[in-house]
Amino acid sequence: MPTRRTPPHLAEPQLTYASEADPDSYMAAIVRGFHEDFVVDHWEAERKVTEWDRCFGFTVQDRWIATCGAYSRVMSVPGGQVPVAAVSIVTVAPAYRRRGLLSQMMKHQLEDVQRRGVEPVALLWASESLIYGRYGYGQVAPRLNIYGPTRGLSYLPSVTPGAGSVDEVSQEEFLAGASEVQSALVVDRPGALTRTPDWWGVKLFDPEAWRRGAGALRFALHFDDAGVADGYVIFRMVESDKPAWPGRQVRVLDLDAAGGDAYAALWRFVLDLDLVRSFSRRIAPVDEPLRYLVADQRAVVTEVLDGTYARIVDVPGALAARTYSAEVDLVVELTDHLLPDNDGRWRIRTSASGAEVERSSTSPDLSMDIRELGAAYLGGTSLNALHRAGLIAEHRTGTVAQLGAALTWPLLPFCPDEF
Repeated sequence: MPTRRTPPHLAEPQLTYASEADPDSYMAAIVRGFHEDFVVDHWEAERKVTEWDRCFGFTVQDRWIATCGAYSRVMSVPGGQVPVAAVSIVTVAPAYRRRGLLSQMMKHQLEDVQRRGVEPVALLWASESLIYGRYGYGQVAPRLNIYGPTRGLSYLPSVTPGAGSVDEVSQEEFLAGASEVQSALVVDRPGALTRTPDWWGVKLFDPEAWRRGAGALRFALHFDDAGVADGYVIFRMVESDKPAWPGRQVRVLDLDAAGGDAYAALWRFVLDLDLVRSFSRRIAPVDEPLRYLVADQRAVVTEVLDGTYARIVDVPGALAARTYSAEVDLVVELTDHLLPDNDGRWRIRTSASGAEVERSSTSPDLSMDIRELGAAYLGGTSLNALHRAGLIAEHRTGTVAQLGAALTWPLLPFCPDEF
């Protein structure tokens, strides 16, 4: 006889950690939380990166009704890299919403990250952008959604493809070349994450059921004049959903290169594919070069969307992990309702080699919530814009501009990896 289920209004959910011994029930709850169907084989790649000691949630009668987890990743920051807790798989079953379970999980997780003492920053993609600001997450790396026609999309006369070439390759050939290229490039792009072989496996995992009618992943490499791979692109074919450009569309999922010629050549390769009428790239950097390569910039339709959100867990650790574009010496008063160790006044002295951060009892030059510090951490969200929006209080004239200048970086932050 089946166990009689306790109705949600009478249940008392228990905080529970998941177990590697029984992964399917936990993963099924995650998938159900995102309104998908659980198929064991579809989670083969995900299992290899799952860290069970970081997976927890709430249970009722041994049934998962909420989930939350994190991955141990490494993120590039200006002048260096920093370990981050990559937060993911956050769900609450419909019958248990509005009971504070999400808030309890977020607080528990942040306290756990702080207790571990390894990751001064937490990072996430928000399924709904209105949720995570109240837990101190600020939008740190916006992204672009770009699309447009391929026919007639010519480059400026000054743009040349260089002496190299682009060729479509097998997945095995692609991995051999692209993994080296990505490892070399990731250190220069704030917000980007390093990819281990298992994370490359997640990136390239492509079951047919997930394609929603689109074609399989395809791969191309750019080779320099000596024949060495120095750029890559992942793409697939879909039917366009834009009435202005009916027919086949090439969807670019990832594209990067070591130099401008290689970058231009990779884009030219996908734009010149036969029988294709339009292109799209849903996750593109805000400083995407394609918009400046083409003769008709208006032809590249551009939408600014939210990307990753950062949460400062350890203020001195996070600020010391990066370098700065200007020297400042000022006091910032932070408000952090979830992690009291961050709350209060901090003297911040920045330089090209890093930052010295210590407690201060002097009057603050600026006041802000921990969310705003997370948003501005990589220089992709303007401190001046946050000030003009009324989210930062300036107590000494000019200090917003000073700290904002110190936080900026030549490359805008961008994270091409969903997790």
